[in-house]
Amino acid sequence: MCCNVGFANNFNYTCSFERHYQVSDGDEWQFGKVKFNFYNEGNDLKIYNKNIDILYSFSLDIFSNDSNQIVAAGVFKDKINTFVLNKNTLYAKYTNLYFDKEGGAEFSIGKCK
Repeated sequence: MCCNVGFANNFNYTCSFERHYQVSDGDEWQFGKVKFNFYNEGNDLKIYNKNIDILYSFSLDIFSNDSNQIVAAGVFKDKINTFVLNKNTLYAKYTNLYFDKEGGAEFSIGKCK
């Protein structure tokens, strides 16, 4: 008999963030608001940007998903992305650090439900 224990830790959070970003290295920091859905498919974290109505083509690997936290990250050819959520307070952080020819970074901090 086979069973899938992954269903016990399924999640789907909508997070409203204050977003701080640079389009490319050396640019002025810009600020805005953004809303994301973060959910899992097995051990992959999927990211849906509600502001521009798009599911990102990349997934993050989930390293921890327990009663206290979700920690996920992805290292790609031209960027590193991270997501952390405190399940007790529902505060989360999402980062996107580019190391392509232009650079740039995004730091988003806020609350989820």
